[in-house]
Amino acid sequence: AAYNHSAACYDREYLFQFSELDPRIHVQAEQQAANACTAPNGCMTVETEPYHPAYFMVNGRSMPDDMDPNYAVQYPHQPYNGNPHMHPGELVLLRIIGTGRWQHPFHEHGNHVRVLARDGNMLLSKTDPTKVAGPLLFTTTTTPGLTMDGIFYWTGKGLNWDVYGHKPGDLYTDTDPKYAAYVGKPVVCIPDVNGYYTADPLAPNYYEWCADHGKALEAHPFGNVGSGGPVTLPDSHVVTNGFWFGGSPYLGPDATIRATAPTGTTPPSGTIANPPATEAGFAFMWHSHNEREITTNNIFPGGMMMMMLVDPQVFLIDESN
Repeated sequence: AAYNHSAACYDREYLFQFSELDPRIHVQAEQQAANACTAPNGCMTVETEPYHPAYFMVNGRSMPDDMDPNYAVQYPHQPYNGNPHMHPGELVLLRIIGTGRWQHPFHEHGNHVRVLARDGNMLLSKTDPTKVAGPLLFTTTTTPGLTMDGIFYWTGKGLNWDVYGHKPGDLYTDTDPKYAAYVGKPVVCIPDVNGYYTADPLAPNYYEWCADHGKALEAHPFGNVGSGGPVTLPDSHVVTNGFWFGGSPYLGPDATIRATAPTGTTPPSGTIANPPATEAGFAFMWHSHNEREITTNNIFPGGMMMMMLVDPQVFLIDESN
């Protein structure tokens, strides 16, 4: 737990230090550093106003560098990235610090953030101290010199389609040894009191939002998935498959057999390039809502931008460093 309170429990923790840099200030210091100086209090005269930052950073890095691994050798002085990973339903603690001179309106796609505390002080209800009174924020605006702790989670609730691509009568088919005991058995989603499937933490669809179980996404699908949904997806042969894209709009071990191109073949990434066990989930952009702050020296994309990854349960999120 982040604090001695049941509402402060979490599964994963990520640090975000937001800062900015005006290169003009550093250039002045660099140019004067080589000059001889005999004054006991130094000889530098550096103008810090007007302040016009051109670099906007998360943990000392700008996009895309902030998505490289922690302790990447090319950033020896910025060891932490800005690339959060989570499984559906996990509670993720965001520890946010304003280390610069500007406020930064940072938006976390996928869900709002429930603020737990400011400057290390929990925000509790005066009438019921068992409950957190912090706001549910669409944008977590950082303030220079202040900190904020919040909880974020993603479950797929409210999407109105089955993120796993189930259809009536489905059987578990994944061949990953982790799910050997499920192969050939019916896929189930029995809701708990909150509407999620939590009865079996080892199931491939653990923490599925059961109200959407079996609801189709695609109006005219190709592949092993239900039809009649609200969306007509583009032919996967004309979709660029990125590093984290599994070639399917679905999550979980069976995702890559759920959707195929109209020609009847698997997507270009297929089941070999991006199987779920090597990370093929959903990527959500987290970024500053100040458009200038998603550039680096006025070049887009850059700055305060990263990707949050919702990984299938089968993918082991490495937190060893």
